[in-house]
Amino acid sequence: MASTSVDLPVGAVVDIPLGRGVVRFCGTTSFSPGKWIGVELSGPVGKNDGSVQGVAYFSCQMNYGVFVKPSQVKIVNPPSSSIVSLTIIFLDVIGI
Repeated sequence: MASTSVDLPVGAVVDIPLGRGVVRFCGTTSFSPGKWIGVELSGPVGKNDGSVQGVAYFSCQMNYGVFVKPSQVKIVNPPSSSIVSLTIIFLDVIGI
């Protein structure tokens, strides 16, 4: 099931059609209209190093980077800071 959020958190572990990786970029690009998600993959099955047509959107090893549409992304684990924030909110709500 794809994520419904267009603004995926940087640092989130995600699954995409090419495999698992970490979100390193979320936003618009100069290579194509619309929102794009830049993912650093866990293996060398990508298409770039976080750069496209000479513009660096993020940095990783060559062939570990790829850009996909948000509809192709499923969050596996949110970034650590999101977990900490949710924990603090929960503790505040229950009065601890």
